[in-house]
Amino acid sequence: MGKSVDVNETLKKAEALYNERKFSESVELWKSLENADCAEALYRLGICYNYNLGVDVQDEEKRGLIASGYFIKAGELGHADAQCFVGLCYRCGLGVERDLKKAVEWFEKSAAQNCTQAMNNLGQIYEREETEVELNESDDKYEEYVGDFDDGYDEDDDNGVRRKKYAKSMRLSLGWYLKSAELKDATGQLGVGRAYYDGRGVPCDYKTAVKYYSLAADQGSADALFRLGECYDDGDGVGQNSITAFQYYKEAAKRNHAKAQCYVGYCYEYGEGVKRDLDEALRWYNISAGNNYGQAYCNLGCMYEEGRGVKKNMSKAIEMYERGLEAGNSMSGHNLGNVYAFGKGVKVNVELALKYYEQAARGGVAEAQYNLAQYLHQGRYVEQDDEAAAYWFLQAAQNGDADAQYKIGSFFMDGVGVDEDPEIGFYWFMRSAAQGDADAQYAVGLCYEEGMGVEVDLDEAREWYQRAAKQGHKEAKRHLKK
Repeated sequence: MGKSVDVNETLKKAEALYNERKFSESVELWKSLENADCAEALYRLGICYNYNLGVDVQDEEKRGLIASGYFIKAGELGHADAQCFVGLCYRCGLGVERDLKKAVEWFEKSAAQNCTQAMNNLGQIYEREETEVELNESDDKYEEYVGDFDDGYDEDDDNGVRRKKYAKSMRLSLGWYLKSAELKDATGQLGVGRAYYDGRGVPCDYKTAVKYYSLAADQGSADALFRLGECYDDGDGVGQNSITAFQYYKEAAKRNHAKAQCYVGYCYEYGEGVKRDLDEALRWYNISAGNNYGQAYCNLGCMYEEGRGVKKNMSKAIEMYERGLEAGNSMSGHNLGNVYAFGKGVKVNVELALKYYEQAARGGVAEAQYNLAQYLHQGRYVEQDDEAAAYWFLQAAQNGDADAQYKIGSFFMDGVGVDEDPEIGFYWFMRSAAQGDADAQYAVGLCYEEGMGVEVDLDEAREWYQRAAKQGHKEAKRHLKK
């Protein structure tokens, strides 16, 4: 009994010193319990070595080794938080060799003691597919819960194994987030909300997503507040309301959510949900950029380039675009491409423009993909390459660019850079025409008139010629006069 009292008293003293930020003294007290099988003392020593608090080991790798050792000892004694940290060590390779199987095992031990952080880590591991799942016959029932899954695999490849594994991972992820959410953990609630919003592991349900986002937001989750703003912006699960969307963005921004700060700037710039105020837009973009959010730099660059809310300054615009690109914003790369392609404040430098266009294209910017494809197709300043051009036109088309959809449609019709396939060509003409592209509308009319990629239908042909003619398309008008 006496020893137990001494342990408890020592723990109380150490905790008090720690709270007073007297870390080295608290470490000494916890070390005095090192041989007493005191899980809490071992765990706290792990924390101090992990975060370099009151210890005399400056080498980060060595501190990680010592910290993981303490966490493992405490975890083996059943300390739930220590078990979670052991899982983190194995997940990230801190002080131990990275081993996701062991990470999952330790997180599961911790989660069994209701540690929500462990549950959330398991949710993340399965959501990001960091560990491969094993399939059995009963897993076929999860196959519909794949959300926007698309990694280039045909669903019939390998009997759909890839798709089934993804579905099971998402289902397992949701299960762990739900366990955490049931214990009122904000990260778990947010994870459930995201799963319902994206339809991962469960059918897509915006209203349920909003419910869980709201629960997390009530606990101050900045990301949940931001996502609620998006829901009100788009009318997903709630009535569309730009004013309410702005209010949620503002609340998230106050909690230092960089993306929300950028959105607040955008709302002020364009008067969405709030009175237009370019000074406020500039202020919020700068706050977001201060958190190294790339799109904020890009938006600042646009304001300086166009002289909107500030004096026009191309040097400053280029600086913002460069910093945006460094922060991973691909649209900044596209804008830099335009700067050098058209000589905006600098000498024309097509070689540099192409470099930036390619960077942005690889980052998924449709406009850059289209521009790069045009250069490759026309052989301007680069070797002419229709196969490469077709690739980039197709990428831009898949990203919704109407001009690219028309172009790739033409390529498939004529067999330029791809195998000739009128049906696919017609498909892309229709996609572009539906967005109002006059050339594509004329092309759809021609396809219906001549039976290219579709059965002849003169009524449909006339309908599409009329749509193109209303936009002033001369060839469409000529066909209507036949």
